[in-house]
Amino acid sequence: MELMEILKDISAGILITDPDFKIIWANQFETDFYRMSLDQMKGLWVVDCHKEENKEKIKSFLADFKTGEMKEFTKTANGMIITYSSYQKDGQFGGIVRTRIRLPKN
Repeated sequence: MELMEILKDISAGILITDPDFKIIWANQFETDFYRMSLDQMKGLWVVDCHKEENKEKIKSFLADFKTGEMKEFTKTANGMIITYSSYQKDGQFGGIVRTRIRLPKN
């Protein structure tokens, strides 16, 4: 079984971007969250998935990944643990992988 087939339906969100932070892949968790199909999400700039008041902060955050200043980041928000990790392609910055896992309800 191909890895993407396995990751497609797991109960955690996975979203992958290219070096320009355009979405190249997302699993079912993410497409359900955004209420879009994968085809609709592909090519979207991740900054455009955020509220207007947060866009400048997100741009700065992403620039730190692109320069290599930041390689990983973890936070909790919206009842989830959210991680961002950069990846390399051909020795260069390839983009980021964002994962989201729901925190248990108390």
